[in-house]
Amino acid sequence: MALAACLLTVALVQTAAAPARADGAVSITSLIEDMKKYDDQQVTIEGEVIGDIMVRGDRAWITVNDDPYSRRSIEEGGALVGMSNVGIGVWVPASGARQITVLGGYKNRGAKVRLSGVFHRACAEHGGDTDIHAGTLEIIQPGHPFRHAFQWEKLATFLALCSVIAILWYWRMVKRRKWAKEE
Repeated sequence: MALAACLLTVALVQTAAAPARADGAVSITSLIEDMKKYDDQQVTIEGEVIGDIMVRGDRAWITVNDDPYSRRSIEEGGALVGMSNVGIGVWVPASGARQITVLGGYKNRGAKVRLSGVFHRACAEHGGDTDIHAGTLEIIQPGHPFRHAFQWEKLATFLALCSVIAILWYWRMVKRRKWAKEE
């Protein structure tokens, strides 16, 4: 029984440590943690496009996030977890980048993309930045806006604090007038 438990534990640890997912995509965390292994290699990543698209002629820069929030945000019921914003700059064909209509941010869930290209831990073409030069870009899921619920409890707290400040200010003014008459 103990041997079976040990073997199961080893199998689970190896599965968790594996950088490639079943679909062949590599996590951005794996790329960052093992840069020398992936340097100048063809990789496939998946993630949410965030920030801005910066078109430069027939190519464009996008940022792809691959973290727990890019898979399921707090707005969508995801858990608040430790580290966020594990992303990488990707140099893509501008024609592919123009197909991305919604970018991730506070108000939006960005398009989820799958792309393949060459990973560079220190790209000579781009001043030593870590990036991926992608040849293909596929939109897996289009982006969409989030619906943020109005936070009534914050409004109530704000109004209560304003009321306390107004009462204290009024009390101070009354006391000040009373003291002025006594002098």
